[in-house]
Amino acid sequence: MLQQFEQQQHQTKLQHFASEVMETLDIDDEAEIASSISRAILACASLNISIKNNFKKVFRFDGNNLITDYKISSLATYLIIINCNPTHVHVAKAQLYFAMRG
Repeated sequence: MLQQFEQQQHQTKLQHFASEVMETLDIDDEAEIASSISRAILACASLNISIKNNFKKVFRFDGNNLITDYKISSLATYLIIINCNPTHVHVAKAQLYFAMRG
């Protein structure tokens, strides 16, 4: 499993927005979102996986409001999802999907 993380480290295109991932999971609680992202960043740090290659803080306009978001890699997306609260149905389904992929 660690080898998969190391391989994905070399494939770190920042292709997703964290806010869009969380919206897909039907999560809108800012504290919960921040907590999941923080735990995903800690996981990268613990594994010596580059944070800057997987998470980039960005600012976007949402209508008339400036919001803080993250541009994230596929690895970061995975780590955020597995660090979300599984009491949300969409999160539990996504976690099961990743578990079944092995």
